[in-house]
Amino acid sequence: MNLKSIYKNLINNRNLEKNIPDFMNDVVGKYYAYASVQLALLYYTYYEMYCDDNSHWDRGLLDYSKSLTDLVADLGNLSKSGKELEDKVKALDKLRDQVKSKMDVISSYRDLFEIYEYALNRVEYRFKSMEDIDNIEDDEEFAKEVLRFIFDSDDNVQINELIKEVIGQLPIRITRQKFFDYLSEGLYELTGVQEATLDTYIYIIRSRATLDITDTIKEEYPDLWSKKEALEGLDFKEITKKDYEEASALIEEVGFFIDTISTAYYVLMEVINQLYVILICASYVGTVTNEEQKLEDAAFYIINDINKVFYDKKAEEPSEDILKKFESLEGYLEYMDYELMSFEDGISHIDTHHRDLVESLMEEKLLNVLLTSKDLLSGSVFIDLRKNRQVETVNKEKIQKEIDKLIEDFDNKFKKVDRMIVRAIMANTINRLPVFFKNHTEVMDYVLYSLSSCTDKAEKYACKEIINYIMAD
Repeated sequence: MNLKSIYKNLINNRNLEKNIPDFMNDVVGKYYAYASVQLALLYYTYYEMYCDDNSHWDRGLLDYSKSLTDLVADLGNLSKSGKELEDKVKALDKLRDQVKSKMDVISSYRDLFEIYEYALNRVEYRFKSMEDIDNIEDDEEFAKEVLRFIFDSDDNVQINELIKEVIGQLPIRITRQKFFDYLSEGLYELTGVQEATLDTYIYIIRSRATLDITDTIKEEYPDLWSKKEALEGLDFKEITKKDYEEASALIEEVGFFIDTISTAYYVLMEVINQLYVILICASYVGTVTNEEQKLEDAAFYIINDINKVFYDKKAEEPSEDILKKFESLEGYLEYMDYELMSFEDGISHIDTHHRDLVESLMEEKLLNVLLTSKDLLSGSVFIDLRKNRQVETVNKEKIQKEIDKLIEDFDNKFKKVDRMIVRAIMANTINRLPVFFKNHTEVMDYVLYSLSSCTDKAEKYACKEIINYIMAD
């Protein structure tokens, strides 16, 4: 209740010289406790994944796991200040950069193979029987059904997500110029947003369209690169059943590998983020409540126990003591998830409105620690910790520059690939744009045009099958 009272006074700008330090000192302790409990749970999850899947892991995962094990060792006995702590933070920061870079490569391969999977899905029914083929031409009724599915909600966010999901599966029969028009219309919707938001959209679009992939990623996973080259040789217009089956088997094999390692890298980064928060907050944590001390003791008991079996590369079931410690952590994270939102609002308020006062109080380092912790505990697991924190909005001129660059790069890309891959890239991009339709009618027109313009019965059948699956889910 004391922290809530301080937060209320803070937002109302009352007695700031006292409330700002009080708030930040309380929050750093909460972040430390929260990250400790999260680390215990996530570290155990990562250990289980190691026991089950390490035979499928790449060399990088095994090496990074060893580095993490070294950094976690004796965490509960770590000095809360001095060179030892500073060295651990530097080493962890380097490890985080390495994992982030590796995940970027894996994501590039995922985007590449998803495009080929999209194309293969569209030719699947050239080699399989099409049940209910008589109804394939009833495009208007199907479009109405799709529209009912999309707009069967009052939640605009959900409606927009469903629109994007559906249009990403419809047959692509638009010209390049029309695609560029949609690209422009979607990005113009971002006029006035923060620059970071535009940067995120541009990154997603370029990634999904594989615009920035070069042969530099070949060094990381040469086997995946050779499989990518095999798929590049497909002629989708003349593809045979044998070619299709071999390519589908290749996609399935690649998908299993990428899913396995990307999941492991994701959880590894979550573990790193929690450890990062613990290390940077450690020297600022003061007196803690008895409840927080019990939570931290239980968390570090679990962490140290897992760390020992990781060192020995053992696969063991959790002991009775560990299970009891887990029980003592139940409910804490669910409670704290709600509280964290207030902390984030307060920290952002201080940073935006009272940075000068914080500097005069010589609390700038603590504020920066809290801002970094806030980022690390956010849903953006791979967030760039070195991003510019300045909040600037983008105008239409800035967006137009990005559009011009995208159009140039898309145009060059489209000249080099099979027509079916061009369509796959368009689909993979359109469904990541901000929704550019103004009303129900424009959505209906797009759905109906996409279906009626597709003369390839196998492709249309496949698209309808996928959308039916989405609507039934």
